[in-house]
Amino acid sequence: MSIQEHAMRLKLAHLCLLLSLACGVPSARGDAPSSYDLERDKTERIELAKRELGARTRTKVVEGVFVVIGQNDGTALMERAVAAYFNQRFDRRPEKAISVYLFSSSERYDAYCKEYLGEPCISVYGFYRPDLRRIVMNAGLGLGTLTHELVHPIIETDFPQAPTWINEGIASLYEAPVIPRAGEIHGRKNWRYPRLARALAHNEHKAKVSIEHLFSLSDGVFRGDEEDLNYALARYFCQWLDEQGKLWPFYRGWRDGYQNDKSGALAFARATGMTPAEATTKFTRWLRALK
Repeated sequence: MSIQEHAMRLKLAHLCLLLSLACGVPSARGDAPSSYDLERDKTERIELAKRELGARTRTKVVEGVFVVIGQNDGTALMERAVAAYFNQRFDRRPEKAISVYLFSSSERYDAYCKEYLGEPCISVYGFYRPDLRRIVMNAGLGLGTLTHELVHPIIETDFPQAPTWINEGIASLYEAPVIPRAGEIHGRKNWRYPRLARALAHNEHKAKVSIEHLFSLSDGVFRGDEEDLNYALARYFCQWLDEQGKLWPFYRGWRDGYQNDKSGALAFARATGMTPAEATTKFTRWLRALK
């Protein structure tokens, strides 16, 4: 068999396994399409990673479902972060395995996306692909993206109806995580703050730095031309609530009452005693004073 033929067979095998993992395609063992075997899924994800990256590729399973591949110095942070996420924050854990690829350099990260995902990486830092249940990350730039991306498959399970702005707001809060003790996690000021400061400095943009505006954002608008501002607004809204001990009463109240509170405004009012419009003055005052 030629080298070219061998490479082609590996790529075909990789594609078949991807389809099986993503879509629940029955294996050669004749399993029903609707069945799901967590242990088999984890094993197959490890086998796939070793075919992609080499037989000596390091792997470790964290919290029963996260299959960490590559730079295993991220596992200690993962374990501490996930333990905190499920300490009176989120309730439902992912039930299916999720691969977490950690690459030590931009070159290896970029090469993986092009070779095995068929396109350039969609972010210089990392991303979560829900269709494949994969987190792919450039750990060479630091591990803050890891604690961000871990939130997405958790919210996908815990609050599947969550709008993008609260999903990304909570995830972005933990880009700069502070874990002072076991079971506790917060976020500190990070690189997104200057975008809000610039908006607050211009009268024409001030209206977009408001809680009322945040609550009005559809998923499409959130991802639109002002995505960077929307991310920053959502992130600092979550930090503001978290510092008051009100983020998780708000989130859980919204999640549990979503059918009668699609916007989250009622849950916010219960958690804070204010409407989104009433809270904006306090929020922007806190933003301006943030050190």
